[in-house]
Amino acid sequence: MRSKNCLTSSMLEVGQRHTARITFSREQVNRYCELSGDHNSIHSDADAARRRFEGAPDVVVPGGLMQIAVTGIFGTEFPGDGCLGLSFEPGRIRKPLFPGDEIEVVIEVTRIRGPMIEVDVTVTDIEGAAISTAKSKMVTADDAYRQWWIEQRSVQGLPA
Repeated sequence: MRSKNCLTSSMLEVGQRHTARITFSREQVNRYCELSGDHNSIHSDADAARRRFEGAPDVVVPGGLMQIAVTGIFGTEFPGDGCLGLSFEPGRIRKPLFPGDEIEVVIEVTRIRGPMIEVDVTVTDIEGAAISTAKSKMVTADDAYRQWWIEQRSVQGLPA
């Protein structure tokens, strides 16, 4: 996926929010487990998942997959291209996710210091039940990088 945004810290303000929705497929779970080496049976065998979580409809989406999907939002949507992650501190995952479950991710800017921003992340299911939280610090793109990004989008025929 190409980045959708490239925001500098001067384009952001404390309290600003960004919302995204994500759904995970069984194929994404399989690829994540293969790449990460996470061979926990609850991620590959629905019967194992049901034995661990009564009523589980399928395998369990790994928490790490959800976390990297959230950080993917940082680099593509908010603040977008050119940001550099400094820290990502996830909270505990309160309930399991399964392939096909849709989650809502809300990112809220809590602090801006020069090019560095701090954000709170809240992850809920589509009914609004809490799944997880996180805190993150990152450095946003600077003006020169944003200008380059705009020029590249123009060359590709994409809106800036």
